Amino acid sequence: MTQSDLTLYLFCVIGIVVSILLPILRGLLPKPPAPAAAAAAAPPFLVTFWNNAKPYVVVGLFSLLTGILIVAFTYGTLKDWRAALLAGYAWDSTLQKLTKP
Repeated sequence: MTQSDLTLYLFCVIGIVVSILLPILRGLLPKPPAPAAAAAAAPPFLVTFWNNAKPYVVVGLFSLLTGILIVAFTYGTLKDWRAALLAGYAWDSTLQKLTKP
């Protein structure tokens, strides 16, 4: 693995991380309270964060391993850091959509 391959892999990883963070942050946006739930106490932030993040983190860890395959499979055609970033993002985003129940 050359320095260029490592750089492409790192940008692929950054794309995967962006794909993981976007739905987690979207899940943390405040939702309008339901009438019955308004009286219930809000769960602690870390519990809410982990409940939103867990499915994305699991898929993301798998994607980090397959990022190596992305760089290997596209060897010679993936030459730009922007393409690597988009390849990582697209891979993880697609995998998230396929694994949703």
